[in-house]
Amino acid sequence: MILGITGGVGCGKSTVLDIMHKQYGARIILADALGHDAMEPGTDSYQKIVALFGDGILDSEQHIDRNQVAARIYKDEEKRKQLNAIVHPFVLEQIRKRLQEWSREPFIVVESALMFDTECYQYCDEVWGILTDPEVRIDRLMSSRGYSREKCIGIMNTQISDDKLVEKCSKVIDNSGTIEDLESQLQQLLVTD
Repeated sequence: MILGITGGVGCGKSTVLDIMHKQYGARIILADALGHDAMEPGTDSYQKIVALFGDGILDSEQHIDRNQVAARIYKDEEKRKQLNAIVHPFVLEQIRKRLQEWSREPFIVVESALMFDTECYQYCDEVWGILTDPEVRIDRLMSSRGYSREKCIGIMNTQISDDKLVEKCSKVIDNSGTIEDLESQLQQLLVTD
């Protein structure tokens, strides 16, 4: 089974993945980590990103400074779209390769906050969304990442809405409660599938 997991920042995707890996033996593919790989020197995407933004995004060791890139796309929607047009195909290709390598694995989870924007869902048998009370998400992000309340809300407002998540996902997990509540939901969903 190839399962997609998606949800907004602070919803607890990492916790869900940790449970799926430790308790159910899932192999995990993180789309975000693959997006970081797209910015590594030696890749075609690295060259394209440097061409798009200029040498000013490079640090002293010629690595792309992701904070510089983030600051630029935060202010420029067109540049964000151009960056996504470079990174998303790279990520999809890497997912495809990983799935080929792991073709004999019984349970693979593909995690992406941008599951439907990047079309990662096309590789998944099902996509499950994680919903979490917005205040719980804000508290998590403020304590774990040191974000301000305003930054949390700003990021959350750019991501898929809860309504869209419910509409597009085959199943929804509520991660507003305890870890035991989450484990119980996952057990029910994974055992019945």
